Amino acid sequence: MRNVTRNTTDRSSRVIFYWQILMWGLALVLFLILALQPVKPARAASSPVYTIAKVRLDVRADNAVIAKKQALREGPLIALKLIFRRFAPFRAWDRLQYLTSDEADDVIDGIAVRSDRNSSTRYLALLDYNFSRKRLQALFVKKGIPFTDRRSRKQVLMPVFFSKAGDPQDADLEKNRRAWWRAWRIIDFRHGLTDTRLYKPKEADQQAWQKIVEGQFSAFQDMRQNYAARKLVLVDAQLNEKKDKITFRLFGEDARGPVDYSQQMPVEHDLPETYEHVAAIAYGILEGRWREPQIHGEVVAVSTQAGASDRPDVDAVASSRRLVEETVFMRVMFRGLRDWQQIRKRLSRIPGVQKMQVNSLSPRGADVRMNFPGGATHLQSQLASYGFAIEQNGKDLVLRSLQR
Repeated sequence: MRNVTRNTTDRSSRVIFYWQILMWGLALVLFLILALQPVKPARAASSPVYTIAKVRLDVRADNAVIAKKQALREGPLIALKLIFRRFAPFRAWDRLQYLTSDEADDVIDGIAVRSDRNSSTRYLALLDYNFSRKRLQALFVKKGIPFTDRRSRKQVLMPVFFSKAGDPQDADLEKNRRAWWRAWRIIDFRHGLTDTRLYKPKEADQQAWQKIVEGQFSAFQDMRQNYAARKLVLVDAQLNEKKDKITFRLFGEDARGPVDYSQQMPVEHDLPETYEHVAAIAYGILEGRWREPQIHGEVVAVSTQAGASDRPDVDAVASSRRLVEETVFMRVMFRGLRDWQQIRKRLSRIPGVQKMQVNSLSPRGADVRMNFPGGATHLQSQLASYGFAIEQNGKDLVLRSLQR
């Protein structure tokens, strides 16, 4: 009887032992299957354009604690105004003054501290602000402000610095080139509305730009081929002899189309700070060239990147609102009568152009007036798509054809 009991016990122990081995084996196989599965990257909570990075805060107060509280209270509103400029058209920027700190706190999803430090009476910080897509869009809709968060296709930007031989600035040419490059390095392209890659120019690129300035436009085509960059924009800075004015020029093709735009600005600070200011304005123009046509007078442009659950209820306010027509005067430059006839025909075909009249005509230019919704700002973005460039020359607008 004892033997039967012992044998039964031994068999039960062996069954339990083998069962445990089987379970451990199955667990190991399951672990290996899961471990060998490809890891999928976590989906980003929001588009990059919903982040305002590197907001600089510098506040002084009676003590560091008060300074920090004041900075953290002011920071969200500063970031909200920056993202407002990113998404909203130029004509809506006058509404920035009506934004409040409570509205900023409501639409911000999180804050990342890049760096911060303080003294006994001062607080300095560099912060990133992440915005809630849904709540920010709802704020735009509530205020009836048109916007877009649609990001552009990839474009390449190359800062160059041009100096004519014999200019007094030649002695500091390399110094100015480095300062101009650093001014562009600090711009936050990662979160911009235009998907921009910054390329540092080589000496051959500087020489190619000099050829372009002299009218050898084939050099630009060679640059595009060398970098395999169809959307390539060269942004040039040039000081005058007195070094009290700086002219920047955007030349090439951005995400919107052909561009050839120049503007002169006074040098109001030291040169490195002036370069930073000019670079910010030049990049703002490129963002505006992309943003303005996307909005095109709509009360709201719902994000094409957001899921349905992220979208605000915009049915009641999504009707279009036409821009007010404004009269635009410009000087049109051309090479001859045949060139003028072609330019005039192309201008008349641009959607929105109304009542175009020629006030005067000479062998190389014509004074033209026309009506266009939104005025010169919106006309400029349209002109770029049709192979034209328009620039400010004092109080006058000058139009040239980019087609050769």
